Amino acid sequence: MKTGSQASFYGKQSTIAQCFSLAASDYQRHDVVQRSTAKHLFNSINASGRLLDLGCGPGTDFSALSGVSDVVAVDIAPGMLNQLGITQPEQIPLCADAQALPLKNDSVALVYSNLALQWCEDLQSAVAEIERVLQPNGECHLAIVGHGSLDELKQLGLRVNDFNHLDRINACFDAQQWQQLTIVCQEFTVYFDELKPLLYSIKGVGASVRATTDNASQQARLRGRQDWQQLTSRAEAIRQPQGLPLTYQIMIVRGKLIGEPCAIL
Repeated sequence: MKTGSQASFYGKQSTIAQCFSLAASDYQRHDVVQRSTAKHLFNSINASGRLLDLGCGPGTDFSALSGVSDVVAVDIAPGMLNQLGITQPEQIPLCADAQALPLKNDSVALVYSNLALQWCEDLQSAVAEIERVLQPNGECHLAIVGHGSLDELKQLGLRVNDFNHLDRINACFDAQQWQQLTIVCQEFTVYFDELKPLLYSIKGVGASVRATTDNASQQARLRGRQDWQQLTSRAEAIRQPQGLPLTYQIMIVRGKLIGEPCAIL
């Protein structure tokens, strides 16, 4: 029998899985910032062997990484894995939670995660799992949405998740486990011609946007044409020459796990 806290945890994870499953078929029409951060992560990957893609979504093409032998693609949302079977059928799908991976110790050479780990209820557990499944000298390359992201939505009167600060993310990693570890915050700004695609860049990938109000029914959706017109008017006030901005603070994590200890002769 689950305890109250366990039931709450699994309930939240089930809700997250449902939201992302519903977004699976349209995900790649709206993953604007995900494509930018993926390109950034790829620039410094130079590992070989089995790759674990944590929070794989509908799939990432790793064919440019010549050293990768095979890909285990993990996602909590079955709908995303269904799409993966279409976009990347050669990858090994695994429906699982990053905080409790059904993988053996020291079983992967590289862990890649692009804008997924911010949804973990317990990020430290997810990092501990990364450390457990990585082989000695294995690498991680992670992009995690951090505190200060989506400030433009706050200016529009919309509710924004309270993402982790850099210090909190850094504290999740056991420094004694890593011979190399860097965690830096990098700002990514994407621009949109209109407000609707801006909002769908969030909602369309499985996240949510809600009005800032104490009325639960009003949180779920804008109430009509007048509300939408007021929102678009506020959006025009923050328009820049490139378009309507949406800014993310992305924590880029790169690490190399400590290798096997040298034998003493």
